[in-house]
Formats: sequence, structure tokens, C-alpha cells
Amino acid sequence: METDTRLSTVLRGGLLLLVVVAVGTVGFMLLEGFSLLDALYMTVITISTVGYGEVRQLHADGHIFVILLILSGLMVVGYTLTSLGRAVVEGSLQRFVGRKRMLREIGSMRGHIIVCGYGRVGKTICKELTSEKVNFVVVERDADQAEWLASKGYKVVVGDATEDEVLEEAGVLKARGLVAVAARDVDNLYIVMSAREMCAHENPGLLIVSRASDVRELRKIRTAGADQVISPYNIGGVRIAQALLRPAVYEVMDLLSSSGEMELSLEDISLNEDMSLVGRALRDTNIRQEFNLIIIGVKKPDGSLVFNPGPEHVLEVGDELITLGSRDQLDRFIRSL
Repeated sequence: METDTRLSTVLRGGLLLLVVVAVGTVGFMLLEGFSLLDALYMTVITISTVGYGEVRQLHADGHIFVILLILSGLMVVGYTLTSLGRAVVEGSLQRFVGRKRMLREIGSMRGHIIVCGYGRVGKTICKELTSEKVNFVVVERDADQAEWLASKGYKVVVGDATEDEVLEEAGVLKARGLVAVAARDVDNLYIVMSAREMCAHENPGLLIVSRASDVRELRKIRTAGADQVISPYNIGGVRIAQALLRPAVYEVMDLLSSSGEMELSLEDISLNEDMSLVGRALRDTNIRQEFNLIIIGVKKPDGSLVFNPGPEHVLEVGDELITLGSRDQLDRFIRSL
């Protein structure tokens, strides 16, 4: 709204300036009998006060007209230049102040996600994080793109995510996750290496997920420190094959993995020593009866996965419950823990 107001003020000044030029040109033609070109020339040098000579000696009426034209022209030119200067200065100042405020907000964030790169994959990730109401920061090297993202309400750090200073500015030491989805695999490799090295002592639990366009780079990026490395093209090919071979199964899985498509959701819930579920068998937890949730699997602290655990399975500290149920029931279950 403020930008529109500044722009309208500048346009108004420009329109007034054109009116003064038109009036001056017509006035010289009527009062002094100048041609159109001579009248326009006299109007421009009069308003701009450059001091060039007159086309010819003016009459008394022409002198009075020039005085009025100079006064009105100076006022309009002054108004236009002032409006233009204010628009430039206020716009730059507003961006500067907004940038400082955003950096302070990012500095106070904890447990957020850092998305390195806002391409096609990064855009989808940000959309999902927004729908899940998860705090995140985008690192984008393109200044124009970053400014556009900031105008949409995103927290943005402008810079190259392969540089330690940029990652630190994004709060990598206090984040709970980082996603490296730059266009080039080599950039993702450097981002993963930098983030893992920076957080080795202060934030060793940082979850790092990276994209790899070339499946041959999966092992390298994982070795560099990524917890998960995903190839969008490989996954896309597998899903297309599943849609052809098992369309019903694909449809169900697609609904589960698409936010907002149905009431059911998948959630992983970590168990700590303070939770009452620890040390109890699944049949004694009443998760199914009280919350109507399905335990699809239990991921153990060593990374192994117990799929479809039986009723006698005992829950332990560090287990992650992979649960399926409605969003409301999942939220109620998490609150009960």
C-alpha cells in the first residue's frame, strides 16, 4: 500500500510537469506567435532555468507569462523531484529496516528447518512446510528472488548456502533440520559438508536431507554427512511404474503423502524417558482403542525398523512410532504424551 502511494505521488508530479510544459508551449504560441518547436524550446529552457537566450525579444505580456511559467515550473519540478527522491530513499530504507528486522527474527528462531535453494523442489518443500505450520528459513543466492520471497512472508537469507557465514546467519546451529536442494549436486555436497562440520559439536542432532539429481552422487553426499539423500527423478520413475502396475495401491499412497487430500495423516513420534508409553507393550497402551491410531512401524535407535509390530512389542526410549490416523487424533495423542 505504501509503495502504491509513493508511486502515485511520483506519477502525479510527472503529470503536472507535462501539463506545465503543454500550457507553456501553447502560451508562447498564442502570445508571441512562436512556432511549435520554438514554443516548446522556450518552455523547456524557462522551466529548467538553464539560461539560454530567447528565440527573439519578448513583449510585455510575454515577460509576465515567463515569470508565471518559471514560478509554476519550479514548484512542479521541485514537487516531482522531491516525490521521486522520497520514493527511492523510503523504498531503500524500508527494505534495509525490513531486512534487519528479519535477520533479528531468524536469529531468535530455534528448532526450525533451513531450505537451501528455492527451485522447483524447494518451492514444493516450502509449500509443504507452510501447510504443516513448521517454521523455516530459505537460503537463496538470487537477490531478486529473495526479495520476492520476503514479500510473500518467508524468512529469507540472501547468499550462497555453501558458505559457512550464510548457514550461520540462517541459524544452522539452532535448527532441527536442513534441506539441500540446490540445482547442482556439487553445491548440495558442499552444503551438507559445511552444515555437518559446523554442527559437529553444538548441534550434532541436525537432520540433513539432500537432493541428488544424479544417482551416482547419492553415496558421496551421504558420506559427506547427509542423513537422507533423495533422487527426485529416481523416485518419480518408481512412482510412475507403481501407478501402472498397482494403481489402487498407488492411489492410496498418493493420498497419504499429499497434504490436505484426506483426513488421514502419517506421523513419526519419538519416545523419551519421561513418556508413560516407555516400557509398556503395545497391547497395554490403548493407542488403538483410545485414539484410533494404527502403528505401522517402530524405528529403533540403531536405525532398524520393526514393521507392523505385534501387540506384545515393548516400547523403549528412543523408539520412533510411525503412526497413521486422523490429524485431530494424532494431535490429541501427541498432547497426551
